[in-house]
This record gives sequence, structure tokens and C-alpha cells, in this order.
Amino acid sequence: MRQVNQLLGAMFITLLLAFNLHADSAESKKLFISLTSGDFKQSGMGVAIANAMQDAGVETTVFIGANSVRLAMRTGKQEAFGPTGKSVKEMLKALVKKGGTVMVCGMCAKYLEVKKADLVDGVAIISGAEVYGGLFAPNTQTLSF
Repeated sequence: MRQVNQLLGAMFITLLLAFNLHADSAESKKLFISLTSGDFKQSGMGVAIANAMQDAGVETTVFIGANSVRLAMRTGKQEAFGPTGKSVKEMLKALVKKGGTVMVCGMCAKYLEVKKADLVDGVAIISGAEVYGGLFAPNTQTLSF
């Protein structure tokens, strides 16, 4: 648990430095996080960072694919992610409420037979072409978990 907290803290500080949040705010900073791990600890770290960046004024998008799609489902019990005390789906809900964007890979959803109604409110199922807009927007940094 202590190692997870230390790692989260180090990653957050690294991201703050990378984004240079104290620089000219005229240019909007953007973060695109790709989640593919079904492991709630790995994906949880990505979503925790997404929430922290959104709180810091960074326009944040989380793209969910492969094994992580099930973590965005409305039903099913999930373990709490250590430092936050919330499940991944609870953190995704919080991110959407803060204005963040959460997208699920359409091909992955189709393969797993996941429908829009199965997902947390505010999570969209998108096509590959729609990923382009978030991934290649100006001033966008990317992370993968």
C-alpha cells in the first residue's frame, strides 16, 4: 500500500512538471490516458491521475479498451483503489462530473458484447476515427496503463 501511495505521488509530481501547469495558461493543456489493463490497480492509477489532472485544470480524456472495458461497467462489485478508497467506476463517474471525457473502444465493446446502457453514465462508446480527435489534439500528452 505504501509503495502504491509513493508511486502515485511520484507520478503526480512528474505529470505536474511535464505539463508545467504554472506556465502560460492561454494554451489549453490536454491529457489523453489509454487504459487497457483489466487490473484495477493499474487502471485505477490511470483514472486517479486523470481526476487529479482534471482538478488541476488539464482537459483530460480517458480511452478504455481491451481488458479494462469491464471496469467501466455500471454493474458488478469492484475493489477500492487503495489511496482513493473508490472503485475505478466511481472514479470514472467523478471524472465525468468534473468535465473529463471517458470513451470506450467500440470494437472492444462489440467483442465483449457491452452496450452503452451497461456503462457508467457519461461514458461513450466510440469508433476508431473518434479517438483521433482526442489523441492528436494540440498540446496533448499521453499516458498508458
